[in-house]
Amino acid sequence: MYEVARAGPDGACPICLATNEDFLPPELRHRLFAPLSSFSHIVARLQWDATVIDLAPDAAAWPELEEERRARLTPLLSSFCVAEEAVAEHLEPFTGATDDTLVAWIFFLQRRDEARHAQLFDRVAAEVLKVPGDTPAERRAAAREHVPPGVLELFEVRLPAIAAKLSAGTTALANGVSLYHMVLEGIVFTAGQRALLEELKDGVMPGVHEGVRRVDLDERWHIGFGLRCLIEAKPSPDLVGDLLAEAADAAAAWGDVVPAPTREYALRMCSRRLAIAGLMKSQAAA
Repeated sequence: MYEVARAGPDGACPICLATNEDFLPPELRHRLFAPLSSFSHIVARLQWDATVIDLAPDAAAWPELEEERRARLTPLLSSFCVAEEAVAEHLEPFTGATDDTLVAWIFFLQRRDEARHAQLFDRVAAEVLKVPGDTPAERRAAAREHVPPGVLELFEVRLPAIAAKLSAGTTALANGVSLYHMVLEGIVFTAGQRALLEELKDGVMPGVHEGVRRVDLDERWHIGFGLRCLIEAKPSPDLVGDLLAEAADAAAAWGDVVPAPTREYALRMCSRRLAIAGLMKSQAAA
């Protein structure tokens, strides 16, 4: 049995936020997913400026938070400070790994998003957490001390390795998308963002909450785009099986930093996306 996705009441795609007019014609199999040509419009609707989010109330609230709460938030925010810079840097080879100019353009738009996310979390590190360092690189180096080892492995070892292979032409784009979009964004970022939004829903740090909310919306279209790339690539059952195995390991990389129910939610969403795309069905039939 496979879960069937339904568009929301406003007709929006449950994964990439496309509206009704963006959908493929009804007679096509994957009609719930936006065509590649619509992603520029989705991006335009979601634009925001990381420099104008007011973090002053958050900076004032941070030292007054209970020590236990700061201990929960510090590794989450530090992880995004490190990881967002990594995804911004290592997305560049994806653009060169495709001959499709439209796909390359969308990768460029995504990289612009990732740079904005990195800017936001560097501001959080500098202005709210007061992480030492005069430059973003120095602050990331200091923040690393609070990042779970499994997260560092994914973003500082696994991601650069697949990016290098893409640059060298020794791996397929589908392998890069599987790791970057489905695992790192679809599992690690999804779980971490959900944990942050839950932790900050009381409004004590409104600037960080607003920033993470906007990052979460961006990441939804990134994941939707990655899934569209996988659909077009027609991945082998082995690749899908490896993706599912990596997803479980990636969720565990957060350890106790992210609550178990939140990690399990991210895993369910990964399986749901693949099922919606028909990729898990093809795996089962093989």
